[in-house]
Amino acid sequence: MSQPNSASAPQLITAEGQVIANDWQLLADEDAIGADGAYVLTFKRALADLPTLNGRYGVRIEPGDDVRELIPYLDKIALVEVSFPGYRDGRGYSTARILKQNLGFTGPIRAVGDVLRDQAHYMLRCGFTELLLKDADPEGVIAWIKSLYQYSYQSAADAHKPVWALRHAKTEA
Repeated sequence: MSQPNSASAPQLITAEGQVIANDWQLLADEDAIGADGAYVLTFKRALADLPTLNGRYGVRIEPGDDVRELIPYLDKIALVEVSFPGYRDGRGYSTARILKQNLGFTGPIRAVGDVLRDQAHYMLRCGFTELLLKDADPEGVIAWIKSLYQYSYQSAADAHKPVWALRHAKTEA
């Protein structure tokens, strides 16, 4: 496991650059689910318990989990957390893209774990909507990204038009 990338406490930031409160609580597999609260279930527990649960829950996806196994329960999932245990493990990028583009998941997709400022741009392009970021200036991360990357060269899960589409846009008569 890599070292934490910053001494700053993790803060939850949206794709728009707003720091928001994290009202969700990750439950261990043996923890009881209370009547009130916003709970994030492990992937294994979600597969076992979601068929019998009422309400909406969060699910934590670890590297190696196949998010497509959650298809029957997408209507019960309000949040997906994708874990990055180390900055070198990029499987979470594919998970976010599968959720957004292939499964049509419209809820928040949150990157958690070893999330670096330098990865934020690519995470947002793949479909993440929230980042649990350890950074001294989390609000400034989005502004920093926008100052670096005005144009994209390929399409992705976000709404950015690639530069070639802008250059070759059809003109209406």
